[in-house]
Amino acid sequence: MFPKVVFVVLLASVGLALGQRDPSIEVMNVLKELQPRYREIQDFVINRLTEARLNSSQVIYNFHTDVITAKDQYVRNTIDEEQSVLTILDRQPESVDRTCLGFVRSSVDMNVNLIGVSYTNCIVRVDDSLADVVQEFYRTIQQDETQYTGDGLFGTFRGENIFHAPESLAAKLNEKLEQLRENPTNLVTELFDMIVEFEQELKQVKTGYDGCLESGMELLRNALAIARTQVVQVCLGELEAPTPSTNLPE
Repeated sequence: MFPKVVFVVLLASVGLALGQRDPSIEVMNVLKELQPRYREIQDFVINRLTEARLNSSQVIYNFHTDVITAKDQYVRNTIDEEQSVLTILDRQPESVDRTCLGFVRSSVDMNVNLIGVSYTNCIVRVDDSLADVVQEFYRTIQQDETQYTGDGLFGTFRGENIFHAPESLAAKLNEKLEQLRENPTNLVTELFDMIVEFEQELKQVKTGYDGCLESGMELLRNALAIARTQVVQVCLGELEAPTPSTNLPE
């Protein structure tokens, strides 16, 4: 009978030990329930961030288009302005000093080349500004993404003991589980606001670019106005082409 008594006592001890460790098992159960929520939330966040990146890509594309359109227009306008003066030079009567006209032509060419330098400075500043705005935008996006990567899943165990104080661990995990019951839908609004701000910042860059181009064009117009004046006052030429005589011989 003695061995049976020992066996019964051992079974009772094992049952008691298992019962005492139920809270530790509960900790693991909550942890297993918490894990897929991290995955679901991370998928939700990644999908929203992907949409935001695609939207930002469209914003950048529109910005590039606006800058190219503006540059194209100013380049064409510059050529037209130059051609208007060159046409005046080409139509001068033979009596006008060709050397003097050559100096004016060289001045026109120099000023057009100078505005080319100005246009380059304008678009380089745009490139630098664009890089700064985009870098800041994607840095913020990256921060938002790392908040939901599940890096806090196991951090709850820091400073805790699953066997000594399982109730404390279970409480922390349940609290975290409750916090993660809903997807962070507020992120959608935040990302929308970020895209709007991103677009506004690029619009400001574009406005500055337009102003830069216009300043260069204004300088060119002034220089070409001086060239026209030089044709008349220095070279003793004419701004208007001579009108052919319409009188018929008698």
